[in-house]
Amino acid sequence: MSTTKEERSQPKRALSLDDLVNHDEKDVKRRNANEQNGDAIESDDSNSSRLGPLMDDETDTDDDVGGNGEVNFNTEMTFDYDKQDRDSPQKKQTQAPAVQNIETQTSNSGTAKQDEGAASSVSTIFEEKASLQSKKNNLKKDLRILNEIAATSKPNKYNNVPIWAQKWKPTIKALQNIDKKDLKIDNSFLNIIPDDDLTKSVQDWVYATIYSIPPDLRPLIEMEMKFGLIMDRKTPDRISPPISSQAVYTELDAHMTPNIEAPVFEELKKYLRGISEVSENSGKFSIIESQTRDSLYRVGVATQRPRFLRMSTDINTGRVAQFIEKRKVAHLLLFSPKDSYDVKISINLEIPVSDTEPPEKYKDQTPMSERGKQRVSFIHNDSCTRIDVTKVENQRNGRGNPEVTHEIELEINTPALLSAFNDITSDSKVYASVIRTFLNNGTLIRRKLSTLSYDIFEGQKKGM
Repeated sequence: MSTTKEERSQPKRALSLDDLVNHDEKDVKRRNANEQNGDAIESDDSNSSRLGPLMDDETDTDDDVGGNGEVNFNTEMTFDYDKQDRDSPQKKQTQAPAVQNIETQTSNSGTAKQDEGAASSVSTIFEEKASLQSKKNNLKKDLRILNEIAATSKPNKYNNVPIWAQKWKPTIKALQNIDKKDLKIDNSFLNIIPDDDLTKSVQDWVYATIYSIPPDLRPLIEMEMKFGLIMDRKTPDRISPPISSQAVYTELDAHMTPNIEAPVFEELKKYLRGISEVSENSGKFSIIESQTRDSLYRVGVATQRPRFLRMSTDINTGRVAQFIEKRKVAHLLLFSPKDSYDVKISINLEIPVSDTEPPEKYKDQTPMSERGKQRVSFIHNDSCTRIDVTKVENQRNGRGNPEVTHEIELEINTPALLSAFNDITSDSKVYASVIRTFLNNGTLIRRKLSTLSYDIFEGQKKGM
């Protein structure tokens, strides 16, 4: 009891990190000391020793009770973790079987058994000490890692902004030195205007077609452009491929019948007259009006390829103006989804009929078809283009009422085309320019037709 009171009189201290690490090691030492002392204690004394701590246990407030039984609340209250762990029920339960086992071995085995027990307890002590040492090392390692993390947790600030975080600044200031007041822009970095893919495709197609014609027949070439709607042979509707810009249409089943709506036709004719009468274009346009009748004859026997002869007669004078054999060579369809009309470019041969077959020979024959033409031709020599605006009355085999159509046709100057074609090996720019200019004239007419169609349609809507 005196020892217990001395321990109680000693000041209590808080639990430290060393107490946590060495807690299990101290407990093992105390348990081994109790086992050695238990060898000399009899069973009655051992029972009293086991019950003694339980009888001497006091609450934490017992340490501060004065002699008169009063509690002193002014003293510091501390908690003895070692005592609490030593006197816990789990520790006492584990120690009680051990003490009973030692007493039994002492009474039965004697001195030999005591030696064996001592040896086994020594080995157990070393094993527990090794395991405790590893736990301590692991705790120290974890603490060291935590300290390192705490020291490096704050991000370091850059002294200089990294390149990936910097704002882009142009190093070359050439574009900033342009004089906006006197702005002159070249066509390109080579100072040329490259042809677009559609123009290049037409240029290549025209060259290949002319090249396939015998040289002696090339002066008889007629290259023309007509406007209408590309129709599908299987349906009565205009084709609608999934494209959004003008393109070459290569489907062989499609065909185009040249025809323009009558109101659009009349408005275009007024537009062209107004352009030709502008003072700026004075002398640039030549206007020719004519009324002719074309009679088409089919000539040939069953064993030969048929020939189609066209006899053009001036309605006012009755004289034969032209008597030719027309041969179709090739044609190219250009679909224009954004415009009201499509384009057909044709290359034909107009071969004069020989003197052995004079026109009088066919006067008594019935032609396959007759076409009455009321034409106004606008000839623009600077662009090597003739624009024909023609109202046509078609009649087949001389029967029935004539069918009226309205045709817009552009025809290129054949001598200028052949001259550029023959010089293509030495200077291809002239040939490219001739074809490009012809296509540009066609683009202007096509877009004007679309604009007039829209204006007329909107005017009709307002009048309703």
